Amino acid sequence: MRNKLAISILCACLGAGTLGATVPLIDAVNTQTAVTLKRGEFDVAVSAYDGGGLLNRNILGVHDNVYLGVAFDAENAIGENNARFNIPGVLGKVKLTDGWQDFPILLAVGYDAFYAGRRGKAQNENPYNRMILGPYFTVTKPIYLFGQEQHLHTGIRTPIQPTYTPEDTELYFGLDFPIGQFVPIFEIQRVFFDSNRLKETLFNVGLRFDFFDHLAFEIDFMMGIGQKTNRMIVFEYLDRF
Repeated sequence: MRNKLAISILCACLGAGTLGATVPLIDAVNTQTAVTLKRGEFDVAVSAYDGGGLLNRNILGVHDNVYLGVAFDAENAIGENNARFNIPGVLGKVKLTDGWQDFPILLAVGYDAFYAGRRGKAQNENPYNRMILGPYFTVTKPIYLFGQEQHLHTGIRTPIQPTYTPEDTELYFGLDFPIGQFVPIFEIQRVFFDSNRLKETLFNVGLRFDFFDHLAFEIDFMMGIGQKTNRMIVFEYLDRF
């Protein structure tokens, strides 16, 4: 009886994702999509990453195609070591188009934080200005396989804060395919324009769960050849004024 009840609840939760809106996928695992918020909506996300760090992202939809926000980052926030707070970073995204009825495609430009995790911090004279940020251009294309909608993401971004490093300009690619309220995410990032840096490429996997149209929980893994896996836990809340 208990097993039947658990299965019924699980099916109801998975099926509910087709009935109403869920938390939009503003980011993939560690890169940006072309999705924005509707006007008046706000989204708050907290990511716990390796080394006890916390990244807090807060954004507000000021237009259906524009959002603005701010990111706070604290290294060693959890654990025995002393916490180190980085200078907050400004966030923003402008969606340029939704495409056409017979060819939907989202194009967006924005400014955001890069590389969640301890390895994503720049070596800088100011120990409180290590969070990497910069502009990006990104594309999101809906595709339809097996009677379901999936989304391809690709883009390019350049870090300019705290220092401009054009050699670290990267391409990224992602895919998410919602299954009810469960959203697996696959991502390839840090594809540099230098064949000698192939070992720096990251292969990321995210497992996202949406609850009650307002809450999302995500477990992420960022992996690379010969690199230690960075694990992240993300809690996200969406609502509107």
